[in-house]
Amino acid sequence: MTSNIWIPIDHIQDQEPIWAGTRIRMFEFSPYGVEQNEQRQNKAEHSEQYMEYLLSYIHGNSDELQLTCLTQGEAGNIGAVISKDLPNHYTLAQTLKAMLAGTNSEVLFE
Repeated sequence: MTSNIWIPIDHIQDQEPIWAGTRIRMFEFSPYGVEQNEQRQNKAEHSEQYMEYLLSYIHGNSDELQLTCLTQGEAGNIGAVISKDLPNHYTLAQTLKAMLAGTNSEVLFE
C-alpha cells in the first residue's frame, strides 16, 4: 500500500503489512478527539505537536524493526523496537497498534 495521505492508525486493518520506510506520527494531543468547532480553531496549533518516526531495519537484527525519530531536535533517536511478522520482513498493523496503544497516531505509507 502506498499513499500520500496520513491515515489514523485505528483505520488500518490488523493484518495489513507495515514495511520499513513507513512514516508514523505520534501526536501529543489528539488530532481527532476535540469537538469539531474547537478542532477547526486549533487545527494549526495541534497539527504541529507531534513526533515523526520512520520504521527502519536494524543492522545485525533480522527479527525486529525500529522506529527512528525524524523530528528536529530528536532526529536519530530510537523511539521503539517492534517485532517482525517472521519469516516476513514486515510487521503487522496489529503489532504496531499494540505498541502505540494509548497514543494518537497516523501512518503514511511510502
